[in-house]
Amino acid sequence: MEQYKQEHFGHAVMPQANHDEQALEDHFLAMRAWTNRNIDPLDRRLLDEVIVPEVEKETGAAPTSSRQVRQKLEAHPLHQYWLTLSLHYQDRIWYGLDAAINRQYDELSEKVGAQVASPKGSLTLNPELEIPRYIAAFDHHRMPGSYVVDTSDFDFRAGALYDRFASTYLRNLNGGWKNDGRGHTLASHVQDFHPDLKPKRILDLGCSVGHSTLAIAEAFPDAEVFALDVGAPMLRYGHARAESMGVPIHFSQQDAEHTNFEDESFDLVCSSAVLHETSAKGMRGVFKECFRLLRKGGVMCHVDVPPRHEHMALWDQMRCDFESHYNNEPFMTSLARTDWVKVATDAGFDVENVHVGYRKGTTCLKPDRTDFFTEGHPEGRALLGSWYACSATK
Repeated sequence: MEQYKQEHFGHAVMPQANHDEQALEDHFLAMRAWTNRNIDPLDRRLLDEVIVPEVEKETGAAPTSSRQVRQKLEAHPLHQYWLTLSLHYQDRIWYGLDAAINRQYDELSEKVGAQVASPKGSLTLNPELEIPRYIAAFDHHRMPGSYVVDTSDFDFRAGALYDRFASTYLRNLNGGWKNDGRGHTLASHVQDFHPDLKPKRILDLGCSVGHSTLAIAEAFPDAEVFALDVGAPMLRYGHARAESMGVPIHFSQQDAEHTNFEDESFDLVCSSAVLHETSAKGMRGVFKECFRLLRKGGVMCHVDVPPRHEHMALWDQMRCDFESHYNNEPFMTSLARTDWVKVATDAGFDVENVHVGYRKGTTCLKPDRTDFFTEGHPEGRALLGSWYACSATK
């Protein structure tokens, strides 16, 4: 029975849902699917068939950027309805999961404590760490309390909430309850472009609860794996989660722009879905820190959300803007316009050793060059089915 629970309901510290809680989750997931299937196409038609002609008539030129149509689109009742639905189902999932964690918090505390009693990995926290404003100022993707709200010396609520939400919201899109598709995609990219790399020390930046970290550790089983994040409750939970799955990870509470590791001390420095939650200045700081930390011949690799404005239609640009303007992902739009190659070369990497493009998402190690493309998704999808990857050799 215990093995069945592990395979179908997650690891030993995963919050569980009772009948009513699961029904509530399923209801709002169904609302999300209904909105995507029925209202998204209508909103796209509204933009293409009503708003664009209006702007073109007023300006004498067809709009090419979401900035040119946003004001008119957001004034329309149909788009306001789409916005309301999109925010409502996400908020209700967050609050429903939070209530479920409240119900079982004491039980989860015992499980978390039991998993870290005799650890294979480690956890180092820094209560004096100054949290970057681009993290501290927002409840990212409307998660109550975001990653850093810490109420006690053993608080793990943010980690438990994030883990449960990710496995619920991305149930069939990113590796199931493990939510590790990005990690497998990152490892596949590394092995594709850097097949001779045999890392002995790996650092995962902005690891949250270790979803991608564990996939990366699986891909490079001979490596000692370190992971850092600014959120103490994320790390406490992530440490227990990794221990429950038998993977030794060395977690520490640090700022990815300014770590305490020595120069040239890692063979692979990476991140997964971190850059869209940093400022433009922060992203440049992260790349510079990667360059400092890498040994000669070491590899930097980042995998993040795929929107690129130059490859998207107007409605897809607007959909990306929605994340920034309403879903507390304020830097996603700017990241979609950032020249990653320039950021890498400004950090010290040789332009000839930088590889940037889309990577088809995978939930297993699959270093296949046909899964890498640079001009947009082969099937015309810029938002789903792929991630944006950047790797560089020092």
